[in-house]
Amino acid sequence: MTDKLRQNNCNELHISYDSGSGCTFVIALNTTYHNKGNGGTRMKNYSSIEEGIEDALRLANAMTKKCVVIGDRDNGKFSGAKGVIIGDPATQKTPEMLRSYGRFVQSLNGRFQTGCDMNISPSDLEYMAEETQYVDGLPSIGIGDGGEATAYGVVVAMKTLCEQKYGSSNLKDRVIVVQGVGSVGSDLVRRLTEEGAEVIVTDVDSNRLRSVVDQYGVKSVSSEEAYSVSCDIFSPNACGDVLTAENIGRLDCDLVIGAANNPLLDGLESVKQMQERGIVFAPDYVVNIGAQVLAICEVEGKSIDFAYSRIQDIIQKRLGQISLQDQTMYEVAERLVLQEMLRTKLSQTSITEVKR
Repeated sequence: MTDKLRQNNCNELHISYDSGSGCTFVIALNTTYHNKGNGGTRMKNYSSIEEGIEDALRLANAMTKKCVVIGDRDNGKFSGAKGVIIGDPATQKTPEMLRSYGRFVQSLNGRFQTGCDMNISPSDLEYMAEETQYVDGLPSIGIGDGGEATAYGVVVAMKTLCEQKYGSSNLKDRVIVVQGVGSVGSDLVRRLTEEGAEVIVTDVDSNRLRSVVDQYGVKSVSSEEAYSVSCDIFSPNACGDVLTAENIGRLDCDLVIGAANNPLLDGLESVKQMQERGIVFAPDYVVNIGAQVLAICEVEGKSIDFAYSRIQDIIQKRLGQISLQDQTMYEVAERLVLQEMLRTKLSQTSITEVKR
């Protein structure tokens, strides 16, 4: 377990069993980059507690990278964190369970700030908020929807990289496959159709897929067919680890730009496989910072307009930085994150030495 913590830049792991619901609560934190963590909470029926813990650690690492990408000017001195509720959302998600999780969050005394993620809705947060003050995105007082903010950031990234690839940021008539039409994917479809793109969607939830198809008049394909659709952009917006060697081998696109956290099964090896096929991969933790920026702005009392302007500026700036190198954007982004984390740690160490 120590190795897994180290591999994912996490130094704290908190676990609690909720006897009333049978759920296990997990919070993974990085409090070395900064001394408090920000990240959503998801609920999933993992095959084992170990799987849920590993997912929490990997996601907390992704959140830390996002905070580094956002930068000290805008990250509210937050580091990364992630909450995971291991249980079946269909049968175990109850108001009392959510209140119990809220008490667990409160027990960390502000070192973990959380909001929505997979299978946790804004209305679910209301129950958590009865027991903790460290929740953002509440329907009653929140400044905006995290899924919509993330979708906005994905569109900004698409326009930025289309400008580099094709010489125009215009998405009109671009063929874009959207994998996953949940809170982020569905709003992404809305934004892309408004831009005039030709959108093709897929989702494992047939009812959700049908709803998006009917609402926006877009085409749909099966989950397996999605990878081989000839398109300009393939956009993963569901679960992680979807870009396997097999699936990458089937891609017929120029760009991969999406909101899914940790979509690469094999990290740099996956990116190199895409590079060999002429496909550009945009690092997920640069593209999908929208919800994180929105949450931090809410905590700091900023407006939604301010949040969206920062999302646009940060993504455009960072993509510009990591695109002007000989290496893949993924390699440059990884190096940037590492350098920034080391710089912050050295700065904190220097401050401590001066105080002594």
